[in-house]
Amino acid sequence: MNIHQVHIFNVAAKTLSITKTAKKMNLSQPSVSIQIKDLEDSLGVRLFDRINRRITLTDAGKVFLDYSERLLRLIEEIEASMKGFSSGDAGRVVIGASSTVGVYVLPRFLGEFKERYPKAEISLNIMNRKEAVEQCLAGSLDFAFMQDPPRHADLDVEFFMKDELLIVCSPRHRWAQNEFLTMKTLSTEPEPIILREEGSGTRALIEYVLKRYGIERKVTMELSSSEGIKRAVEANLGVAVLSKSVVSKEVDAGTLVALPIRDLDTVREFYIVRNRKRASLPLVERFGEFILSCREKIAPIPG
Repeated sequence: MNIHQVHIFNVAAKTLSITKTAKKMNLSQPSVSIQIKDLEDSLGVRLFDRINRRITLTDAGKVFLDYSERLLRLIEEIEASMKGFSSGDAGRVVIGASSTVGVYVLPRFLGEFKERYPKAEISLNIMNRKEAVEQCLAGSLDFAFMQDPPRHADLDVEFFMKDELLIVCSPRHRWAQNEFLTMKTLSTEPEPIILREEGSGTRALIEYVLKRYGIERKVTMELSSSEGIKRAVEANLGVAVLSKSVVSKEVDAGTLVALPIRDLDTVREFYIVRNRKRASLPLVERFGEFILSCREKIAPIPG
């Protein structure tokens, strides 16, 4: 049994005419008869009674007509769905990103993309750099947004955005009245610091700087999210190093104070990473083109 035979049967069952079926299917009458006979042989039942050059459905044929209707409708749905995938209008895009990019940068762009492609399904997973690297190499992600991407033959890397790290403190903290900080201030007046969890790109950078400048590492708390860190800093439990984009709302509202470090370059870069061996649907390619076009909408770091 094949779909072509089912289609021929369905037309014949509705017209009860080999002649009309042949005309509608653009086939010869003998060809229609042969296809129906082959279908009956494969099923092991007669679907039509043939009396005086006319055909009528048998009881088995009436049952099979119902199945053929459902099967042909399902095939139409499958073809329509697959057309959406092949045209790039439908599909699933799986993204892994740090909280800086995933929570504070990407959402508005994902909203724009969803407006353009309503049938698109987007999965955004917030993860640290270590997890993003592992999942990207494993082929679980279509796109990963991270700092310091690894050099690997399977990975394609492209620049996405710049971001500035700032010292953040409570308005009640003694540093809150400063316009900026210096490395000398940080080394001579070490403060309890609140850090992200192990594996975070931000944490790795902070620990590198502290070690390089011989600054005492007084960690008072470790939290797995930037939101948790902001709440702890607002409560004056310590200071933290966070992205400018992450704290902009709190700084504007006056619940946090953000201070640049005058003699240290704290601008970092984020990249889009893709596994070149992961097969991509047209929609995934469209998302890649779209998100790269959005880079100019992200505010550049002054200077």
